Amino acid sequence: MAKKIAVLTSGGDAPGMNTCVKAIVETGLQLGIEVYGVFRGYQGLMEGDVRLLTVQDVKYLGNFGGSFLQSARSEAFRTPEGKAKAAAVVKKLKLAGLICIGGNGTLKGAGELSELGVNIVAIPATIDNDVYSSERSIGFDTAVNSAVNMIDNIKQTMSSNGRVAVIEVMGRHGGDIALFSALASDSNIVVVPEEPVPAADIIKRTVKLVKQGVSSPTIIVAEKQHDIKVLADEIEAATKKECRAIILGYMQRGGSPTSNDRILSIRYGVQAVHLLNNGSSTCSLAVKNDLLTTVDINEAVAEKSHFRSDMYALFRLLHDPK
Repeated sequence: MAKKIAVLTSGGDAPGMNTCVKAIVETGLQLGIEVYGVFRGYQGLMEGDVRLLTVQDVKYLGNFGGSFLQSARSEAFRTPEGKAKAAAVVKKLKLAGLICIGGNGTLKGAGELSELGVNIVAIPATIDNDVYSSERSIGFDTAVNSAVNMIDNIKQTMSSNGRVAVIEVMGRHGGDIALFSALASDSNIVVVPEEPVPAADIIKRTVKLVKQGVSSPTIIVAEKQHDIKVLADEIEAATKKECRAIILGYMQRGGSPTSNDRILSIRYGVQAVHLLNNGSSTCSLAVKNDLLTTVDINEAVAEKSHFRSDMYALFRLLHDPK
């Protein structure tokens, strides 16, 4: 009887998830392993929403964003009864292992499920890039590129009218998207949770930029740091220049994955299948110094930050008003 494994995506979708699932299915077939897809994440696992995946199912997935397997946040899975129900489905299907693709919440759930005897390989996939154990998560590169493209467009139209732009990007509890997109788009000010900046300081810096001849300053703010509509009104009052508040929102999460995210997804997917085929115990994959490695699942969900303070210092060096 062929070895059987399953794959699920959970939490927020990230461009590259589909690419990863495709790599998992194709690698499994090469090794004589049946790969099952779990639909709707841990909720679908509890409900037994699982079916065998074929080459035809994943044939055209490589360049599509979102998640073909869909995702769902499950309150029921958070309970001991829900986890036991999910583990029972794995046992009933006689799965040799489960590959869980997602962010911190997904990896935490994977670790808890492993305590019930489920063999798991976790893959970090979140546009926020906030899985502590890995330098890169699936979807981050695409989200930054999407943000940069939109910021560039906004800067061009703001410049035509001499307006100030306050742009909110995603990032939840981490500032990676804000920092990297601000640096790449040559924006003037960036506000991230790791280095909070009071509204008064943002206004003061903007006023100074305008006095120095910057006609259309661009301010990038990670979500939940400030009410950007209020901030924009205060900047307009202080600078006497029109100021627009713009929230990029879910446009950063959708779209085709970049080549970097596709390659990372393939590397993760192939390695995950080989680990399960070789009987590896529960672990999470991670990128360190551009090399794939495995880490303990508890390390993967440690509530720490790998915020690039060196990149933040570089941004400040380039853009703080003198």
